[in-house]
Amino acid sequence: MSSAILHGPGGAVQPPARRALAALVLAAALGSTGPALAAAACAGIAPGADRPVRNLAYLAPTAGLPAAAHRLDLWPGASPLPAPLVVFVHGGTWMHGGKYAGTPRQARAFRGAGYAYATVNYRLRRHGPPQEAARDIAEAVAFLRREAKACGLDPERIVLMGHSAGAHLAALVALDESYLEGAGVPAEAVRAVVLLDAYGLDIALHVRETGDPVYARVFGPDPQGWTAMSPVSHAAPGRRPPPVILHVDGDNPETPGQARTLAQTLRAAGGEAEVFDAEGESHNSLNYGFGAPGDEATRRTLDFLARQVR
Repeated sequence: MSSAILHGPGGAVQPPARRALAALVLAAALGSTGPALAAAACAGIAPGADRPVRNLAYLAPTAGLPAAAHRLDLWPGASPLPAPLVVFVHGGTWMHGGKYAGTPRQARAFRGAGYAYATVNYRLRRHGPPQEAARDIAEAVAFLRREAKACGLDPERIVLMGHSAGAHLAALVALDESYLEGAGVPAEAVRAVVLLDAYGLDIALHVRETGDPVYARVFGPDPQGWTAMSPVSHAAPGRRPPPVILHVDGDNPETPGQARTLAQTLRAAGGEAEVFDAEGESHNSLNYGFGAPGDEATRRTLDFLARQVR
């Protein structure tokens, strides 16, 4: 949406008068309280400013969906140079939550290491199946790549990061190429993946072992659908998968085994994966403590990304 309005044919930047007119047209379409335009909003933030551009609309309004479903917050990089970008996907059992789970402390930790940071809303289960949530995330990545020049981002160095159910979606988008391909994003632009205590890495196995009714409610009754939506099913030879680091709460009975299964499958496919047992952490503290001084998950993540992305 944004590139069609802020740019002319072939991506050429429109003259200022035409850009201003386009901005007015979009503002009228979205309403006077609509989200900021990326280019205009990012231009107003000096490099190093510790505040985000909030509520950017990465897709046009969709009938039947709340406007907030397709909005994101963006902290541009702290340097004038294009910054690699971390895109955070919140958790909430695919049914709850929002971009607020991508905390300012997370953003500051990444920006201090030279990254830009975005946290993304997507449609929840009551508004569509999780396949649509994965498509939303891919569209958010596409939007940020289109706005890369205006917002000081490097469109070829993107990290997908998620917590809990959001980690499942981040892994799915990174490993099942159909989502990025459908949004016009080259798979190689995703350079690494960070997963904080991920649920749903092998849905079929989890349902068979536990009979968990939540998964059947979210993903439907068809085991073939469970396989298709399991990131482990897409970590196969044919394309070198992006490097993945998995942080797991050792007290959580579900996530450590699935993390190790995904890591083994990625390695067998020629990829690189690390699993970090976060001793003393809980499912939620892994996310909400990320970026705190001395946090081991933060240190391990930044070290991992320094080898893969920087």
